[in-house]
Amino acid sequence: MRSLLLLLATLFTVSCSGVPRGWEAAKRSQAQDGISGAWSGTWKSSVNGHTGGLLAVVTPVNAGTWHFNYRASWAKILSAGFPMNATLRPDGKGGTAVMGSHDLGPVFGGVFTCQGTMHRGVFRAQYQSKMDRGVMEMNRVSGSAPEDPSNH
Repeated sequence: MRSLLLLLATLFTVSCSGVPRGWEAAKRSQAQDGISGAWSGTWKSSVNGHTGGLLAVVTPVNAGTWHFNYRASWAKILSAGFPMNATLRPDGKGGTAVMGSHDLGPVFGGVFTCQGTMHRGVFRAQYQSKMDRGVMEMNRVSGSAPEDPSNH
């Protein structure tokens, strides 16, 4: 039964787009809040050492809540995505603390949780679900980065 579920999951993920919804518009955005826009990086499992690419489109929902639309890849040909709302607050060190979760369903590990920090265009976090745990690191895509006034 587990093999069948894995096969179905693989067939589903191969057919999915390699970028999260809203990616192209997010890459072109000029949001000045330091959070909104396109983010790109990698994830790495602490359980089995697997690693892959990671993209996210981040948009505000309301005061303190942001929507992350993730797309992760692995094995160079597979990708899957999921949404997650997260609470963001100042971390007291000049950055922003990020805490969120999303129920991926029992087949994909249940509740996925993410906790990390955004600071100067870098997002570092730890993630965990029933089936995996690890780290992720993403950088804000340059079109999404606030302009550095020292460049003028």
